[in-house]
Amino acid sequence: MELYLPDLTSTMQIIGCHFGTKPPGWRYARHHHFLFEILHCMEGSAYQMIGDDETTLHAGEWMLFKSGVAHEMMNLADQPYRYFNVHFDLDDPILRAALCQFDYTILTPEEIGASMDQQLAIVEGTILSLTQNTGNKLSGSIQQLHIQAFILELIERFSQKIQAQLSASVGESAARPTSYTPTSSETAIAREMEYILRMEQPYKGTIGDIASELGLSRSQCSKIFTKVYGQSPRQYISRLILNKAKHLLVNSNLSIEQIAEELGFESTSQFSRQFRRWTGTAPSHFRPRLHNSVTVASQ
Repeated sequence: MELYLPDLTSTMQIIGCHFGTKPPGWRYARHHHFLFEILHCMEGSAYQMIGDDETTLHAGEWMLFKSGVAHEMMNLADQPYRYFNVHFDLDDPILRAALCQFDYTILTPEEIGASMDQQLAIVEGTILSLTQNTGNKLSGSIQQLHIQAFILELIERFSQKIQAQLSASVGESAARPTSYTPTSSETAIAREMEYILRMEQPYKGTIGDIASELGLSRSQCSKIFTKVYGQSPRQYISRLILNKAKHLLVNSNLSIEQIAEELGFESTSQFSRQFRRWTGTAPSHFRPRLHNSVTVASQ
């Protein structure tokens, strides 16, 4: 018997991976971004305001913020707050939808395991080594692989926690109303929509066109798609375009003008404005650099 792993093509972007220490009274104003964020409290504590919720991240705990959720944090304790923080994005639609199920997810020290603290200490030394790298490019790339592997493992731990939470809620009608559970026919419709949207490049089709093709109203299509994938069709199209833009910027030699044309934008300036709205940075600044972003493509 022979077993084959299906071909894998996925992209993960890592930005702002760093360690820091903040004094008592420190505050980071309410903000949001189109990236996922993982935060680990190493020492002290951090008061968090996430959406409409309030909680405190204690020493040893890890927190995942979903993409787009508004949050604010401050150090209300009388001791320094030491933390590890990383922002990331990925283009797997199923995994991305799962990570967006909750505004935030917390892993306790018992859930994350002591081995992650040991790995984190190695990552801290690796980042320090990268900042002091004087020219050994191969060594730097190998060190980046270690950081990528660590963050992928963190994402896996959070994904498993979310999967367990969703599975547990299936039998709790009060916690998860049946109206939020898609039927098999709704799932089939959403998957057909997702296939059409994904194959429609450069994404010039409209939700109305797809609705007509499926014999449904535009609002019906939008509701069904959102129920199954946790995001609206328009948000999904934006994500497809953004992921394709990231991929071309990182993995091709195409000019920004050529990328804008391939993605269906009317002009380079329109593409640049939209890309900046999505990411907070210009396309020209997104091209990979050693110390401000890491992108890995597995195939």
